[in-house]
Amino acid sequence: MKPVTKSTSILSVAFIIVAFSSDRSAAEVGYKTIGALRANCQLVNQKWEELDEQERIQVTDCRSYLKGVSELMMTLCLSDAGSVPPMLKADSGHSMRAIAQGFLNWADDNPSRWSDARRIGVHEAISSQFPCEN
Repeated sequence: MKPVTKSTSILSVAFIIVAFSSDRSAAEVGYKTIGALRANCQLVNQKWEELDEQERIQVTDCRSYLKGVSELMMTLCLSDAGSVPPMLKADSGHSMRAIAQGFLNWADDNPSRWSDARRIGVHEAISSQFPCEN
């Protein structure tokens, strides 16, 4: 179990550095924004076969980004890493559809944040919609 704790700690530190690094406007430095991710996630509930090629790319961007971030946040929640801020943890066991809808709900409630880097919005959205109970 020690290697798992150590690797989780390393991941935690890396995640915190990325999550809290200073931002200029997301668009200024080439990052994708909360608004752009929100637009891509609008299609997440549609049937795959009904989407054209560009829409499939958008849905894939939404799902893959949210899945990666949410899985790491859920792992941090289960790790008992007390030094990890609550904003970087999320309760586990939620479907991709629920996570995408949670992000959309948060984004719709925070239109002033749409020009911010998507990584910050996703952390805030997931942690507020699915708070870690550990």
